[in-house]
Amino acid sequence: MDDFVFVDSSFDQNKTKEYNLSIQLGLDGFSFSILDSNKNCISLNAYTPFQDKSDSDPINSFKENLRNSTILNLPFQKVSVLWISQESILIPSEFFSPEFAHESYQLCHSLDKSEKLVWNKMKELDSWSVFSIPEAFKDLLESHYSNISLLHHTFPFLNTSLSQSKLENQPNVFVNVQKDFFHLIIPNPNRKHFINNFAYKEDTDLAYYILNIYKQQKLNNEKSKLILDGIIQEDSKVIQLLRKYLGQVEVRNLPSDLRMKDDIPQKEYNQFINLLNLSMCE
Repeated sequence: MDDFVFVDSSFDQNKTKEYNLSIQLGLDGFSFSILDSNKNCISLNAYTPFQDKSDSDPINSFKENLRNSTILNLPFQKVSVLWISQESILIPSEFFSPEFAHESYQLCHSLDKSEKLVWNKMKELDSWSVFSIPEAFKDLLESHYSNISLLHHTFPFLNTSLSQSKLENQPNVFVNVQKDFFHLIIPNPNRKHFINNFAYKEDTDLAYYILNIYKQQKLNNEKSKLILDGIIQEDSKVIQLLRKYLGQVEVRNLPSDLRMKDDIPQKEYNQFINLLNLSMCE
């Protein structure tokens, strides 16, 4: 059964071959959105958590959800999947090759025999994004959808951060927060961007890493704006904590042209920001 945040009145199940499907997927659960031919979001599905790992393997939970979903079994013009994980690397285009991707990735992360590497060109960074995905998920997705693109969840985050940074005079810090890790980019006009990721357990850990980065990168606590998105709310404890030390802290909202329903609070969309911003990056 599909649990929707909303479905626009223009949605037509007989016209899905004209629509694009975007799925945000990780080992804990998934959500998805549907865009029409004008890239307007006409359907957004709520986050669906998988069963506890001790009771069922995530891949079996995902298979069951696929089987029981009316929408996900319809034909689409294009399907994009954002894989959520902490592990990914960027390789400058001049050095990239499949062999170098495997060697470089395994210098930074372990690559299990049950995982496969995927890579995508990131034009804004003149680099390739390389990440791993369990082979079972990859095989299932590619067999279920013939016209699929597999992307790391930082793909839209990095692209939108770079595009927004061009309007700013001071170095800004962009952070995408996930359940127990976050990714960060400090865009640089000379293309010497600072990009990293960190695991965290408590709000204090998240705040500590961010403040330490400000210190290490010699950023101005008053002038360098901190912009966070993802699984984070304006009234969260970490936001309150960071505002004690930083002069400009904000939660990045969806662009006004992507906000679908005015009667749904903006904070309800925060967790879907990468999923919904994907349409602006492809």
